[in-house]
Amino acid sequence: MDSDYSISTASESDERAKKALSFEGKEDRSDILKLSISIPDVPKEPDSTRYFGNDNYDWIITLEANPNEIFKRDSIEKYISNDWRKKVMYPTVYCLPDNSNNWTYFQAGDNEENTFKKIALAWKLYDPIEEPPTIYNDKTLSKFDKLVKKRMKKIKASKIDYNFSIQEASAISNRLSDFVINNNQWAIIVLKADKEFDGKEIWDVMMSVGLRWGDMDLFHWNNTEFEVGDDQLLSVWTSTDPGYFFPEEIAAGNVQTEDLIFGFSIPRSVAPQEVFKVMCEVTDYAQKRLGGQILDGNRNKLDKSAELDRIDFILKNLDNESIKSGIGDALYLFQ
Repeated sequence: MDSDYSISTASESDERAKKALSFEGKEDRSDILKLSISIPDVPKEPDSTRYFGNDNYDWIITLEANPNEIFKRDSIEKYISNDWRKKVMYPTVYCLPDNSNNWTYFQAGDNEENTFKKIALAWKLYDPIEEPPTIYNDKTLSKFDKLVKKRMKKIKASKIDYNFSIQEASAISNRLSDFVINNNQWAIIVLKADKEFDGKEIWDVMMSVGLRWGDMDLFHWNNTEFEVGDDQLLSVWTSTDPGYFFPEEIAAGNVQTEDLIFGFSIPRSVAPQEVFKVMCEVTDYAQKRLGGQILDGNRNKLDKSAELDRIDFILKNLDNESIKSGIGDALYLFQ
């Protein structure tokens, strides 16, 4: 089935699914998917740094051109090439065009500027997507600094600035390695089948409750109401191979699963406690229709109070770092 995988738009996915199965469930329980929350005001990011590194959690080295001798694109491409970036673990390259006050990505497809007054290199000090994530120490960052200074001479930069010293950046990287690992957690509810769930019944339950099939071939409660938070408020998958759902296979009667797994990222959620409560209602409805046992992520009997306490603990940890779940730095740090 992997050979049939393709990337498609949401509308294309909908059309594909509708050819195989109905989006109308036997019941209408979409009333379950309701959130009554107040979203804190999120300061609008200024245009000048909308496309720039994260000043809190990146190590950023900025090179400034002599006003009489601005940076040229061909020089930057020559001396800050992909081959050179490989030596310093591929920092993101930003540029400040000569005729603008707004930073942007140097390699952006729509960036047609050829002259720049500043160039910046940014290393994400902890990136959970990496396997394993890099933890930067003084020695590594000092090596990068020396190599950047050599490039500085090549491109004839007149000034170099840092948002953090090498020692500060190293300390942040080490601190984040613990902070992100400890708080990059998901709220999970497992509906374990007494006997295998039938794919067509699963589909109908998902449609009845108002979830939609889409991204990654999973079912989602899509975040269409709020301008902050993760793209999905919650998602549904299964531990049964392949872990996701093809509508064509469901329609053909080829899908039976041992469980359904409901979950969402706690730090990326716009309202994790409230979403968890809704997720409990969704799971209760699915159990009513499909049967099975409701368990936690460790396959023990679900203790809703204990899960809410765990979510509250993570939110307090974020708050101690002046981070709000689902907003800004939370979305940047947790993937």
